Amino acid sequence: MVDRDRIERRLQGLWEIELGPGGGANRLAYSSAEAQAMRLVAAWAAEHGLDPGIDRFGNLWALPESWNGPLVTGGSHVDTVPDGGRYDGALGTVLGLELAAALGNETTGGGARAAVMICAAEEAPRFGAGTVGSRQLVGTLTEEETTQLRDAEGISIAEARREHLERLVDLPRVRPPLDRWRAHSEVHVAQRRELRDIGVVTTVASPRRLQITVTGESGHTGEVSMADRRDALTGAAEIVLAIERAARDEPPQTVATTGTLSVAPGAVSVIPATARLAIDMRATDAGSLDRLEHQIRRASADICARRGLEIDTELTRAGNPVELDRGMVSAALAAAQRLPVSAHRTWSGGGHDPQHLNALAPSLLLFVPLHGGESHTPQEGASLDEIAHAAAIVEYVLRDLDA
Repeated sequence: MVDRDRIERRLQGLWEIELGPGGGANRLAYSSAEAQAMRLVAAWAAEHGLDPGIDRFGNLWALPESWNGPLVTGGSHVDTVPDGGRYDGALGTVLGLELAAALGNETTGGGARAAVMICAAEEAPRFGAGTVGSRQLVGTLTEEETTQLRDAEGISIAEARREHLERLVDLPRVRPPLDRWRAHSEVHVAQRRELRDIGVVTTVASPRRLQITVTGESGHTGEVSMADRRDALTGAAEIVLAIERAARDEPPQTVATTGTLSVAPGAVSVIPATARLAIDMRATDAGSLDRLEHQIRRASADICARRGLEIDTELTRAGNPVELDRGMVSAALAAAQRLPVSAHRTWSGGGHDPQHLNALAPSLLLFVPLHGGESHTPQEGASLDEIAHAAAIVEYVLRDLDA
């Protein structure tokens, strides 16, 4: 049974660490605010008789004292987008602590005990890459990539991680207990308003990303006729609309976004010579994602050929949809029926740590309906009753787990 007052107090405690200009949570990946939040969660974990420590990637583990047997974990992340919401990451973190408190010294059906695992640097805005802590743990984000991916100030992931670990020097360093890890669970606030009940996530749409560079020819805007122009920006504009059309031809769960567009030389009186687009594609079906990428590549090449432009298309992230553990999904739906709580299968268009952790331990991801504003904003909301229902489902699942 969860302690509702404690949940609210702890959510408020995380919320107050650092606020952005719009009044939202402002704990960026590998920042001092994230480290402060990690230290606060470590103190709470110690209150429940757990030993907290940090692994070499900056992830927080809180393990049962003097226990060398199998483990099940709950948790999420404590970093946020700029001016983010109260519940994103924080909710799953606080409920991971509640799970550890509820199970205490008990063991699951397979003899495992409850622990807490909080992933570092989950949000993407700072480095243009998300789920950094979990991907390093799994090995799908290499050390070389951590030196290449940088924030707006030129600080690499590796450099920021080193600062993060130095800030948490007072916490012990731990080796992730992967050989004893039997299951992981995360409760997250939903990121789609239409979800009205508890959502048991079956598939996560990992992003696939392209960078398209269009090259034309610069010239004085007053001296080059419209017929003689090789304008990179107008070609890029047509490509953006072609991307939108291609995504609309796929199922609703398939989307594409042109997130950035940079132009050079960037002068009002000079025809653009180059335009660079960054494209994010997501789908819950791998075939749909492949079709979308193919259509974007073909349409972009055709547009540039017709306009006399050169094009270079680079795959910068080769993501594919990830199916979460079917046994955990079935167990969660069965637990919801037993309680009884209204819950159904759903999918996630946003990335989450369980899609990576599932490669190490069967992972469960539950969505609590979003109320109020949109996700990732100060207006983000959730019902305490539905939070408690989600926590009860997770507790049922992990209590009955065969390790």
